[in-house]
Amino acid sequence: MKNQDLKSGLFGSIGENMVAFELAKRNWYLYRPYFETRIDFVAQKFVCKKCFSDWESKHLVRCSNINCKNYKKDLNEKKFIKSRKCPDCGFLFYKYSEKLRCPDCNNEMSIRKQTTSGQRNYVFSCPKCKKSFTSQTRTCVKCGSNKCIEYPVCKICYSEIEPKRTKCQNQDCDSTEYAVIFRTIQVKSSHEEKRGTIAFNFKLQDLIEDKRHFLVVYSRTFDKEYNEKHNYWLMSVEEFKNEYVKKTASALIYQNARLHPPKEESGLYFNEVEFKEAKIELIKAREAKDSHKIKQLEEKLRKIDVFGKLNVFIEKDF
Repeated sequence: MKNQDLKSGLFGSIGENMVAFELAKRNWYLYRPYFETRIDFVAQKFVCKKCFSDWESKHLVRCSNINCKNYKKDLNEKKFIKSRKCPDCGFLFYKYSEKLRCPDCNNEMSIRKQTTSGQRNYVFSCPKCKKSFTSQTRTCVKCGSNKCIEYPVCKICYSEIEPKRTKCQNQDCDSTEYAVIFRTIQVKSSHEEKRGTIAFNFKLQDLIEDKRHFLVVYSRTFDKEYNEKHNYWLMSVEEFKNEYVKKTASALIYQNARLHPPKEESGLYFNEVEFKEAKIELIKAREAKDSHKIKQLEEKLRKIDVFGKLNVFIEKDF
């Protein structure tokens, strides 16, 4: 479908959704205002307080044993054993173990697996002393205490699994503190005009004077072979003023001005094609473990990715 076939309101929504998609890929959480405002999105991100790198907001766990190879890994349920520990007698019950010895006579127990209401359940029976219990047993299977606690352990060293405190995505950072930062985003979507130019309407009084506010101009264009291309220009308030607010700014105040996006070499343009090519090269370099090339490509991506300016510390952040 060509841009000219879309209603202006619909194309505006497409532009906002495309910008939202780019921000989501960079770990931003987006929220829309309930009512019509000059702000299209409020973007939120978790960042490290020490180095300002992205902070993993998911709940992560790791092995508590610093000498275990699972200590630095983010573990899922397949990497640890669900167990219960009795604080009274210290007995550790591996409730889904394939091998278990009787807590009374130390004889190997027989195990029967069954599913109850879609939930996995193991039935343990001792052929020697006839003691039996299930994986769903809440009391201690050794002393009968009802104070048992959930106690997941590592599959390798059987040490306790603990929450991961350091979630900074910078591997060289040891910070355990994070902050939540916010940015407001205003999106202007533009059709490609018949003569091949891109333009958008803007009223100067709609500009929000805040260092945490950013403007994005979006346009979808096509080449002669009808290959689709997405274009983004990202500007801070100061960059917008430097680009558009001239001595004749009074003409913009009480009317819609027809503005054109900055030139591609302005440093405000996001080159999607170049960015994707560098991303593919970076994946190959990581697979080849070429550390020198990895650093080069990471630096190249930082220069190409204009969305990265949203992730720069601003005085009001914290």
